[in-house]
Amino acid sequence: MAADRSPGFETPEELPVEMTAVRVHRFGAAPQLDRLPLPEVGEGEVLVKMAASVVSHHDLTVAGGRFAVRPAVPYIPGLEGAGTVVRVGAGVDPKVAPGSLVRLYGGGLGASRPGTWAEYVAAPERVVVEVPPSLDVEVAAACGSVALTAWIALFEVGEMQRGERVGVAGASGAVGSLVVQLALRHGAGAVVALVRDRERGGALPPGAEVVVGDDGIETPVDLLVDTVGGPRLSSRVGMVEPGGRIAYLGYTAGQEACFTLPNLLARDVRLLPVNMMRRRSPRDLEGRLVAQFATGELQVATVGVEARRLTTAVEQLRAGRARGRVVVRW
Repeated sequence: MAADRSPGFETPEELPVEMTAVRVHRFGAAPQLDRLPLPEVGEGEVLVKMAASVVSHHDLTVAGGRFAVRPAVPYIPGLEGAGTVVRVGAGVDPKVAPGSLVRLYGGGLGASRPGTWAEYVAAPERVVVEVPPSLDVEVAAACGSVALTAWIALFEVGEMQRGERVGVAGASGAVGSLVVQLALRHGAGAVVALVRDRERGGALPPGAEVVVGDDGIETPVDLLVDTVGGPRLSSRVGMVEPGGRIAYLGYTAGQEACFTLPNLLARDVRLLPVNMMRRRSPRDLEGRLVAQFATGELQVATVGVEARRLTTAVEQLRAGRARGRVVVRW
């Protein structure tokens, strides 16, 4: 069951002195529940009472000490989440008012500043996006970054054109399933969804050609969006038409791939990394995509867990057993 979405908000007098937060005290170690003072709200910042916080592969990479930014430990992870605005700092747009349901994403959350794995988060206004009150709060927390990543991989990096044949590796994952949905909605000639097993393919939208494993594509694709990476990435070059493109963005199947240069040159396939840290999409793009989840045009699966069970959820995510985006309920 999703967390409460009621629009009520707390006045400053009603705010507690302390909050529960999940912190990493040592890179590679299990996170711990801690009691901490509420964060101060600075100029241009918004204090959000969190209802749902996403646990992502990005968060696990940072917590493992393998990310380009290494926070000083202990620190609070969490790149994104959703909740209710309860206080605003000086200089914040009046449209961002207490009581608004919002989602938070980016801006250094969970890396260069405390993240969303807490009951309260002080975030820069620029990373706060208001969402429709009718949107389930777990979906509100989970939908924005994956939809934005899917859109950028498909259209801005992959440059999909109407009528093209599109392949999606890792199509049953959160980003992969949204690539499938967006490609179908925006005129792909065909969408080939590569999944690990037939059960996972059953959750994909009608219209996708489901292929189990990497060996079932008979007709090459013009564009392959690869969300899983790993050593099989190099062999997937053979699935793409000469002159085609591979937009790659994930590494859940492994962090290394070895390419035979003569074969890569002969296929004449462009390898295009999707680096979300360097992308600057229009501010309203995320809002437009999030609105499509409220209307049911786009969908993302979520797995809700209580904060005290977060360590178990982290292990499920690492092992690839989570059937949806993992969301902590507060």
